Amino acid sequence: MNAGTLITLAAVIAMVYVCIRYLAENGLDSCSGDCSGCGPSCKWARDLKKAQRHMRFQRKLKRFFHLN
Repeated sequence: MNAGTLITLAAVIAMVYVCIRYLAENGLDSCSGDCSGCGPSCKWARDLKKAQRHMRFQRKLKRFFHLN
């Protein structure tokens, strides 16, 4: 590998890291877990267990990337 390849690889790794951190902080959606706030428009309204799993996953991502 030459210097140009290493610089490109480092830039791609940095971009992926920043994207993962952003998703861990903000999530894929804006669900706050307060089901009374959204009403029937909430995509998790009918499946509370699925919403709880989703929130646990987001918390694990935040812990993994030290975003607490």
